[in-house]
Amino acid sequence: MSQALLAVGILVAVYAMILSNRVHRTVAVLVGAVLVVGTGLLRPDQVIDHIHWEALALIFGMFILVGALAKSGFFRWLGLEALRRTRGDPRRFLIVVSTLSALLAAFMDSITVLVFLAPLLLEVCRLIRRPVFPFLLAAITSANIGGSATMVGDPPNVIIGTALGLSFTDFVSGVGPISMLAFAANLLALYLLFRRTAFRRGSVEAPAEAAETPDPWSAVRNIRLMHIALVVFAFTVALLVLHQVLGPPVAFMAVLGGTLVLALGGREMPRLIEEIDWHTLVFLAGLFVVVGGLEAAGVLRDIATWLGGVTGGNLMLSMTLLLWTSAAFSLILDNVPFAAAMVPVIAELSASTGMSLRPLAWTLALGADIGGSGTPIGATANVVGLGLAERGGVHVSWREYVRHALPVTVVAVAVSNVLLVLVYSG
Repeated sequence: MSQALLAVGILVAVYAMILSNRVHRTVAVLVGAVLVVGTGLLRPDQVIDHIHWEALALIFGMFILVGALAKSGFFRWLGLEALRRTRGDPRRFLIVVSTLSALLAAFMDSITVLVFLAPLLLEVCRLIRRPVFPFLLAAITSANIGGSATMVGDPPNVIIGTALGLSFTDFVSGVGPISMLAFAANLLALYLLFRRTAFRRGSVEAPAEAAETPDPWSAVRNIRLMHIALVVFAFTVALLVLHQVLGPPVAFMAVLGGTLVLALGGREMPRLIEEIDWHTLVFLAGLFVVVGGLEAAGVLRDIATWLGGVTGGNLMLSMTLLLWTSAAFSLILDNVPFAAAMVPVIAELSASTGMSLRPLAWTLALGADIGGSGTPIGATANVVGLGLAERGGVHVSWREYVRHALPVTVVAVAVSNVLLVLVYSG
């Protein structure tokens, strides 16, 4: 009992430091990892075994690929091309922005999607003379939903997939269709919410003239790098899809893609390694150690036993409870540490009750990824998107964000719940 309380206390202390905004989350989790070892919850030689190296390598490889695309100007070109094709119509632009955000987030970190999309939305909304927040909210919620559809879409999915031995195609077939329908529900909810303001055709202020729209190709900084990065990115995704046939670990395929871009991209590529988000990689490594302390103390096993007892081993009830619990926790906590803590819980729950593990994995991914949309701090993409908007002169208060985002998030989670039950509890 004392070890369990100690492990939980360390986790609570880490969360408290992160939520205080006074300690960087990487520093907070490293403090937690040191405490786990220092208090004897894990021996120093056990630390390496609790770090999911495959997950870290997969994220590292994708960071390089996405960084090369960003450096080439590909993302800004894509956004300006979307504006040109929609001709400033707000409803068409809503559909294009949401679809673009979801599709990109399915294959790269949603943080990256918002890094390039938020400043672009500020510029586009100035051109079409519409409020930024509805389109920004559409981009954030769509990115979080799209990220749930594949194994590489969001860090929680990477953790879930690599820890449980699931493949890229497993995720696409297991979560993809549900994510698509949740995305459609999210898009409809957003349109109904803002239909009389941002998305109404023919508002008082006319759309900008076509001449004001920047040429999309003016955004491309290195056309050669863009072509190379796109080809290698497509090659890497193809390898991930064929993972079960080819055999090598998914991490190797992602690192191979990153290495090819570094080798073929030119003289700028060494600098790209310096610009990788190393904080996230170190954060995840430390987090795995903190969660390892919970596992060693038996806390995760006890949670799984409680879940099994509450639901009586019923898969439908287990999925429903897990989905809404994951979504609720993701409203106030970063979904990455939550997913890392819950992976061994659902593994133990499946082993102790005989329930199928995959539906539980899909439920955890959907709850953690989609639920985070409901508050400004629920997912890192939210924080990044709102921060960039603030830097561009658009302030979104907590009250305004939650008032609009929470109902939309509840709709998407509810649709996911119904679909999970229909598909997997029969």
